[in-house]
Amino acid sequence: MRRPFLRSTARLVLVVLAPLALDGCVSIGVSRADRPAPSDPSTPPSGAVTVAIYEKPADREADRPVAFPVLSELVRVDKGETLVARSMSATWTAPDLPPGHYRLRVTKRIDGKGDIVALGNPGHRAFDVIAGERAVVSVVLRKVPVVWIVVAAITVVALVVLVIIGIHKGDLPKPPPLPPLPPIAFAIAPGRGGEGRVDAPAPAAVDVFPAPGSVVAARRVAVTFLLSMQLVSGGIEDGAVLAVGSESGDVRGTAAYLPNEQLLRFTPSQDFALGEDITVTLDLSKLRGETGRSGSGRFSTTFRVAR
Repeated sequence: MRRPFLRSTARLVLVVLAPLALDGCVSIGVSRADRPAPSDPSTPPSGAVTVAIYEKPADREADRPVAFPVLSELVRVDKGETLVARSMSATWTAPDLPPGHYRLRVTKRIDGKGDIVALGNPGHRAFDVIAGERAVVSVVLRKVPVVWIVVAAITVVALVVLVIIGIHKGDLPKPPPLPPLPPIAFAIAPGRGGEGRVDAPAPAAVDVFPAPGSVVAARRVAVTFLLSMQLVSGGIEDGAVLAVGSESGDVRGTAAYLPNEQLLRFTPSQDFALGEDITVTLDLSKLRGETGRSGSGRFSTTFRVAR
């Protein structure tokens, strides 16, 4: 009776405690700094929010933001929820915000292939924006809570005890496979204008991955544009995205709109050649925004495929 009981207890401890000791969570902290008073005395003072995203606490101490895009959004939550800003940059600022209660959400990242990946432990934090102050929001994607550090210590002790028991009994329980580590990515939401009005905002691209001048390791990487507003249903015309490789020539692919993230994503249908430069251009005149207007001009990125 004693030996089967010890084996069952060993497996139970390993299965329950080990994942807790290895997992992490998103941590969001808020500090404050003064803002300069408006130069015009008649202008009411406003607040601002600056966001910086780090992978680990040591990166925050070294002021070393993540090198990959992370999707974050700032929402005002005084009366209902109103989207204020959305970004996929590691650092960004929303200036001149009216005082009130806001919430920052950090939910997804873009990996090296351009795929949008949900964070294993998405984070959110509510805070006040105060007139004359700048709220500095620091996000750490992989911070281990103190309670889990204690659990990790308990796990180590438990493993040592189980090893001793296993050696003594000659029947060391086989540990379960380790769980994967949690996955480790600025646009101001425009005011709504009248449908089709000439002075209504038009869609624009405010950020892109891969960034211009970057080098990517993937032979086939999806290119993602962050848009300044939502698009209407069917708001992407044929030929909205043009991709050209310095060796591959015209690169075919498909363009898709992701309304929840406010992203336009171009997925190539072929691998790129090693070492070539890829230029992907978004024709904004072929996009129709929620205000009824089409964009104007073009937004491009050129990146290189690593050899």
